[in-house]
Amino acid sequence: MPSERAALPSPRTAGASRAPRRLEYLERIRTLDEWSRLHARPGHHTVARTETVKFLIDLHNGAKTYFLDTNKWEVHFDFVHRFLDPYADYERFNIREYTQDERRFVLGSLMHYLDGGHWTVELSGGDTLSAERIAWMVEHIAARVGCVADWMFRPVSPQQIMQAARLNGRVPVLSSDALNASVVYQPVVLGVAYGHVRLIRGALQVSAVRPSDIVVSELVPEQIPPVAGLVTSQLQAPLAHVAVLCRNRHTPDMSLRGAIDLDVFTRWEGQLVKLSVAGQDYTVELADPAEAQAAWAARRPAATWCPDADLLPRGLFEVATLDVAAARFVGAKAAQMGRLAHIDGLTIAGGFAIPFSAYRDHLEAAGLNAEIDAMLHEDAFVRDAGVRSVRLAALRAAIQQHPVRGELLAKVCERLQPWALQGRSIFRSSTNAEDLDGFNGAGLYDSIEVSAMPSPQQVADALRGVWASVWLERAFEERDWYRIDHLGVAMGVLVQPFVEGAVATGVAITGNPYKQGLDAMFINTQWTGATVTGAQGDQLPEQYLVATWTGTFEPELISRSSLAGGVPILRDEELVDLTTQLLQVHRSLLAEHAGTANAMDVEFALTRERGFVMLQARPYRIVYSLDRAGRERPGSGWVQRWQGRLRRLAYQLRTGWRRRTVLSWQA
Repeated sequence: MPSERAALPSPRTAGASRAPRRLEYLERIRTLDEWSRLHARPGHHTVARTETVKFLIDLHNGAKTYFLDTNKWEVHFDFVHRFLDPYADYERFNIREYTQDERRFVLGSLMHYLDGGHWTVELSGGDTLSAERIAWMVEHIAARVGCVADWMFRPVSPQQIMQAARLNGRVPVLSSDALNASVVYQPVVLGVAYGHVRLIRGALQVSAVRPSDIVVSELVPEQIPPVAGLVTSQLQAPLAHVAVLCRNRHTPDMSLRGAIDLDVFTRWEGQLVKLSVAGQDYTVELADPAEAQAAWAARRPAATWCPDADLLPRGLFEVATLDVAAARFVGAKAAQMGRLAHIDGLTIAGGFAIPFSAYRDHLEAAGLNAEIDAMLHEDAFVRDAGVRSVRLAALRAAIQQHPVRGELLAKVCERLQPWALQGRSIFRSSTNAEDLDGFNGAGLYDSIEVSAMPSPQQVADALRGVWASVWLERAFEERDWYRIDHLGVAMGVLVQPFVEGAVATGVAITGNPYKQGLDAMFINTQWTGATVTGAQGDQLPEQYLVATWTGTFEPELISRSSLAGGVPILRDEELVDLTTQLLQVHRSLLAEHAGTANAMDVEFALTRERGFVMLQARPYRIVYSLDRAGRERPGSGWVQRWQGRLRRLAYQLRTGWRRRTVLSWQA
């Protein structure tokens, strides 16, 4: 039988005689120079500052090994289809070569994590290679890469973690905890920012920073007003409210350990700079004032927008009766909860909603409408953030001091009784200026817990506290930046039983924020007592990127919870169950936001009985930068397709239509 080696060109392909020639592949990597001619630094890696070289081992050809030009051959299949098997079918290839013992290829990546200096051999999240074969693979690769001495295996899925535990020290293993402990740079929101560098030590005050500031913060702030860019000196939970707000605003956001004391920022304090946050690294340089002015003008909406509010409906509305149209009188959060109630297989807390009219009636009864209108038009209020802070606080106090209408209070107390004897309740904001397409408003308003068997006074305080949060500084500044008419804002209240006994809470994005075109669920979970949405600095949640584009669920573990001591929060079967539920939410609700959102932002709780309760769902738009956008793969054009047909014909003539079937796991 003729050798398949004849099907491949020389590793060095044709090129200009004076320029370094491109490498399609090498069979060995002897030097770091050869490594540099093969490796890629794509921005879609879940860990920044990485170099990667794709490899494949052909078990049908004496375990011959190919280290690929990874900038060109980003997908193993494309290389195989071009050089080794022109008959390969993409779907069948992905099933056989990653999940079956009788596979032809071992497919993986060599990774160099620059922050920690780690060199690892890795498989894709869906690969089910056994421990024995993993050990063979690492030893096989190490014998063929002479420029690196200390290779480790990094398991990226629960199945691979289980197999790694069976290696018994035969191969060193790099855990996700060890990897994340070495991370220095974390891109959160990619993009380019122009602004004056502001160093903030300690807690950030909303009134202390401006939209033209690039804030370099010692801590991860609990809230962030509109700013040009954010750099935190601690790592961030990527789906915390601060990060979600930055994504909604397209505000570049990154973490760099110790940034507050680094010369790269301290020497530019007070100066106008250009900050570029990319998937692999960042840059800081002096900015041109004209470019900065143009960038600032482009970020802010040009026209004022008045949110829709129907003030006619009165009374209380059961969550299960709410539909999309209900957002006009109870707010998007309550309306979306009603939509979740009608999706089979999902559990929600239930409850009821209090419409916008109750909030507006309260303002009118307190005589505050004229006062609010006058305040919004005062020159000092408009110009001075300090004045705004004082006046807004006074307005909130006035709202909280006025009595709640007796008839409404009695109805709410009566409706609470069925569950209030057993546990707490939560009064949640549901305005017409949050959870909307293009305006997420994460964390702008307050939710208030009420104890079991609450008194009428406690219920009234909760209602007034949620209503007053319309005028929180952070909410006002966010709306003002987006030119939302404050007088048009109305607050509905979603009242629900508190999910007692939850062992964990989480947030998920029903899309892949790292790479366009590959469907996935991005899931963050944290133990009760800490939260994903309000995570403190360096509190990492358990993070999974669960690929769904192959038709099966392929989880990649990005990090364990920094509070869990290496113990997983979600069990394997729970991760599958949660992903299934998230897919249902995605398919059921996203169509309502077509053209403006490409994913849903979902909050959930995990009960002590190990079931999931869906707490919230709102539209979310993932914006892909150039280094995370999809790209055309080799062979996708019509010229390449015709070339592929000719290669298949040549392959038939050369091999006599025969196919190899022998496996070899020995080098």
